[in-house]
Amino acid sequence: MIISSVPSKPITKPKIAYTLGDPGGIGPELFTKFNDKYKNNNHYEIILVDQNLNPNIQKSKPSKEAGEHAYQTLVKANQMLLNKEADFLVTGPVCKESLWLAGIELSGQTEVLASLNKLNRNQIEMFFILENFRIVLATRHEALKDVSQLYLQRIEGVIQHSKDALGKIFKIPNAKIAVLGLNPHAGENGIIGNEEKDFVSKLIAPDKDLFGPFSPDACLANAAQKYLTKLEPDFDLYIAAYHDQALPLIKGIGGLKAINMTYGLPYLRVSVDHGTAYDLVGTGKASIESLEACTEFCLKLS
Repeated sequence: MIISSVPSKPITKPKIAYTLGDPGGIGPELFTKFNDKYKNNNHYEIILVDQNLNPNIQKSKPSKEAGEHAYQTLVKANQMLLNKEADFLVTGPVCKESLWLAGIELSGQTEVLASLNKLNRNQIEMFFILENFRIVLATRHEALKDVSQLYLQRIEGVIQHSKDALGKIFKIPNAKIAVLGLNPHAGENGIIGNEEKDFVSKLIAPDKDLFGPFSPDACLANAAQKYLTKLEPDFDLYIAAYHDQALPLIKGIGGLKAINMTYGLPYLRVSVDHGTAYDLVGTGKASIESLEACTEFCLKLS
């Protein structure tokens, strides 16, 4: 783990709060490994939010008890961050089924944290970051049949939030933003779909910082090649239309180095970019690489 960007003798060590996520998954093992490795570091303070872990929670499967624990931990973490008891929040992986079994009918931790802060889904954004390769999702955990309508409803707000995040968090003024089309080949000028021609192109045209709409496969393939060959990307941010348009690529080329960042909360929250991996529980094979990447991201911002 590289922490060269942090002063060797910081005036105040940043406090990073961690949650285990779903206690039936690999979250507890990951934190134990991570804490054993970095608990004596001189650069930041590690705070575990989870308390009173129920020893009877079933491992390697979703459960109501695991969902209840994960939700209550998020409630506590949210209050800690609002109270300035920590500077950053790093969340472990949660199984959405466990949340639903516990009666928390939201599509993920991002939506839980938004709800706790009385924010609707149009006020927050989900970024995926792999060093200087950045993607934001115009729609998140949605059924594919709903994506087109939601994309058109959200894209204007996503663009504005993206500009805000690039300026405030990444310190990139006048960032170049690529907008990916919803349809294959960005609609082929109306042959495959009309969303790009009738709406997205008109939205982009007057804005000098926006480019596109691009064919998603060609644009993201080029971005991936730039990342793999260590070249600067053509754009500071790529706006993907939906979850699986972008996530298979960034996970495929980045492995566990990618992180998930939520923008729009009253504090900065990042999360590991992997799931609960029930099949790895107890095997000792779960990697802390994404947890390290989350921590490094927080340290750079601090």
